[in-house]
Amino acid sequence: MSTPPPARASEPGPPRHDLRQSVLARLGVASVGAGFVLFLVGLFPESLSLDFTLGLGLLQITLFLVGISAMTLGAYIYMYATRHRAMPRRLREDVGVRLMATGIVVAYTTGLADVIGIGTHFGQQQPFFGPVQAWGVALGLFLIIVGIGLYSQR
Repeated sequence: MSTPPPARASEPGPPRHDLRQSVLARLGVASVGAGFVLFLVGLFPESLSLDFTLGLGLLQITLFLVGISAMTLGAYIYMYATRHRAMPRRLREDVGVRLMATGIVVAYTTGLADVIGIGTHFGQQQPFFGPVQAWGVALGLFLIIVGIGLYSQR
């Protein structure tokens, strides 16, 4: 006569994860991917035969800035979903979030400088995206990357 095996308190196998955390992390990754596609379409519209103007037009500048915003938001959502929420937030993480937001503001302000009236070519038919604006957007991206690095460290 055989006896049944003793009942275990927990079944062996992979640990069960909170489904909300998994969905939120996947949403963050999808947002980064969609933002990257928008960023590439904004920079290289000729790849989809969408180049209607010479140089970079207002729609192209806005599209790659929206792509940068979507990638930043997606990175934040992913990092928020995967970090251990039971631990208190650190000052470094708060500084990282604020640097990401500051980078977005710097990128938008310098990228759309001629449109909002603080650029050197204000009032022209087509906004000018020159080297100063490119350096400003690069500075915004650098601030975003530093902010992501500060927020993601454990």
